[in-house]
Amino acid sequence: MSKRVYWLWLASKPDLEAAVIRRLTESFGTPEFLYGAEREVLLKAGLPKRQTDALCDKDLSRAEHILRVCEEKKISILTIEDSAYPDILREIEDPPPVLYVRGRLPDLEQMPAIAIVGTRSASAYGLRMAERFGAALAKAGFIIVSGMADGADAAAHRGCLKAGGKTIAVLAGGVDTCYPKKNEYLMGDIMLSGAVISENPPGTANEGFRFPIRNRIITGLSAATLVVEAPARSGAMISARLAFEKGREVFAVPGALDIAASVGGNQLIRDEIARIATQPMDLVHGLSHLLKTEPQEALVRKVWLRELGGYSSLPAPEPVRPYRIERSPVTTVGVPKKRTEPPKEQARPPEPLPEKRLPDDLEGTERQVAEAIVHGADTIDAISERTGLPAAEIASALTLLEISGIVEQQAGRCMLL
Repeated sequence: MSKRVYWLWLASKPDLEAAVIRRLTESFGTPEFLYGAEREVLLKAGLPKRQTDALCDKDLSRAEHILRVCEEKKISILTIEDSAYPDILREIEDPPPVLYVRGRLPDLEQMPAIAIVGTRSASAYGLRMAERFGAALAKAGFIIVSGMADGADAAAHRGCLKAGGKTIAVLAGGVDTCYPKKNEYLMGDIMLSGAVISENPPGTANEGFRFPIRNRIITGLSAATLVVEAPARSGAMISARLAFEKGREVFAVPGALDIAASVGGNQLIRDEIARIATQPMDLVHGLSHLLKTEPQEALVRKVWLRELGGYSSLPAPEPVRPYRIERSPVTTVGVPKKRTEPPKEQARPPEPLPEKRLPDDLEGTERQVAEAIVHGADTIDAISERTGLPAAEIASALTLLEISGIVEQQAGRCMLL
C-alpha cells in the first residue's frame, strides 16, 4: 500500500493539529508505525485521550477516497518527507504534514518568496499598492505568496502575473474549489504560472476558522511579509504576527490616518514590528542576500512607476537599510526609590488581585474559549474537553484572542492577560 495513504490517514484526523502530528512523527517515526501502534503503546507515551482515540481509529477509507479524488482531479500530494516539500516551510513549529497542489509549485530555493497580505475591503489606494508591489517585486526575482481573497490578496496576485512572475495562492479550503467564486479566472492564471495549494483535502469547505490557521502557511513559505492595508483585527495582522514570531522580516505600507483599513499597518510600523515600505527597493535591499542574481533596479523602478503616467520623473526615495530596531531598556533615572521597610503604621495587607473580566463585545467561539481559560482550562486539550470544540477551531480562536491582547500562549499553556 502507498505510504501516502498513511500520511493522509494521519493528516485528515480533525483531532490532530499540525504541531501534534509533527511531535508524533518525530517521537514515533513514520505514519505507518503510528498506524500499527496499539492503544497500550500510545497510552505509555502519555498521549491525551483525545489523541489516543484518534490514532486508534485505523479506518483507511477516507484516506483512500482522498487519494482517488486527487488522482481524478490531477491534484498533486506532497508529504513533509518528500524532497519537493519546501524546506522553508519545514522550519515553522507546525508545518502542514500534507500539501495538496494544483499547478506547479515554484522552487523556493532558487527564488525566495514574499507574502503580500491585506484586507478584503481594501481602498483604491490599497489595491493600487498591492498590485504595484506585486508586479515590482516579481520583476526583482521574488515569488509572490498570498491567499487569493478579494481585495489586496487578489491585487497582489494580478500584479505579479502582469509582470510575468510566479505566484502561489494558499487556500483555506480544498484546492478543487475556487474561493471566492468570482476569482476563477485568476485561479486559472495562477496555476499556469505557479500553484494553488492547501493543507486541507479536496472538498473541504472554506469555513471561517480555517483562514487564520491557513495564514501560517502563507508566512511560512515566505522570507518576508508585506502588509498593505489591515484593520486592527484582521487576518493580515495575524499573518504579520506569525511572521514576526518566526524571525522573518515584516514590512508595512503606510496608510491614511483616517481610514480604518490603515490602522493595523500603521500600528505595526509604530510598534517597530514592521519596517516601513515606501517602495519595492526597501524590500529588495533588505532581502538581496537571498536572490541568486542581482535585481535590475532600473527595471524594478520602471514597473513600480508604470501606473503613475507622467510622474515617471519622481525622485526615488532612499531605500530602508536592513536593520532591526532594538528596544531601549527601561530606565529608572529620576524615579524615586521605594522604601524597603515602610513604617509599621503605613504597612497594609496586600490587596486582592482584581478579577479578570472578559470584554463585553467578545462573542462566539472566542468567548467560549476565553471562558474556558477563566475556569482553569489552560491547554487546547483541556479547552476541548470543557467546550466540546474541535482542536483546529480552538487554535484559530486562540490566535484571534492573542491578536486582541486578551490571551497569551507560552510553552503550550494559555493564560488571560
